[in-house]
Amino acid sequence: MANDDEISARGGMLPVNFPYGNFRRNLYRLSTSTTADVFIGQPMGISAGSSAVVIPAAASAAGTSKILGAVVGFVDTNKAGLPSGMTDLDQGSYLPRNTDAFCIISDDPEQLYMMQEDTGGGVLYEGVIGQTGVFVTRTSSGNTLTGYSTAEFDRSTIVATGSGSLQLVGLVDKMNSDGTANTFGNYGKLLVRIAHPALGVLGDINPGIP
Repeated sequence: MANDDEISARGGMLPVNFPYGNFRRNLYRLSTSTTADVFIGQPMGISAGSSAVVIPAAASAAGTSKILGAVVGFVDTNKAGLPSGMTDLDQGSYLPRNTDAFCIISDDPEQLYMMQEDTGGGVLYEGVIGQTGVFVTRTSSGNTLTGYSTAEFDRSTIVATGSGSLQLVGLVDKMNSDGTANTFGNYGKLLVRIAHPALGVLGDINPGIP
């Protein structure tokens, strides 16, 4: 009678319809200077040079951080296959740090994402739908075996203003392994959207915030 903890198997921000549905995604170059591993579902930003940049959870805590979208895959600089470092049989589906490659990112400002609720302080319920919060990660930013991000929605940060980087839209219609329905609470699967999209209208959630 509890929500499944899927953070290791399929964590992070996952576009609704991922991986087989119809959602927009584009390629963004990732510099070899990137000092963090990049995982599927990783929230990403964009640099002044139009390169993808990893957004750490600490930066998300700033609230109004511009999020470009979430990683859904990787391709090498020739756009011909997997980047080097991802072709070994013992390598998970994440991009090792300092690898020159393209990230495939879901970058539609209106895209909805599934994201797991964390277990920290605070309570989420129907009455806070529309409010905003930020994401946190587990002890590391991703699982190197499955290749998925461990980013979760930080329920303790839910606020009525638009100061959070993610907006709570509702619950995912999903069943747990014990046959119960997904609910708000520990490990609940949430529907969220980016409150301040890098490619969206400035201040679209909280006018006056760029």
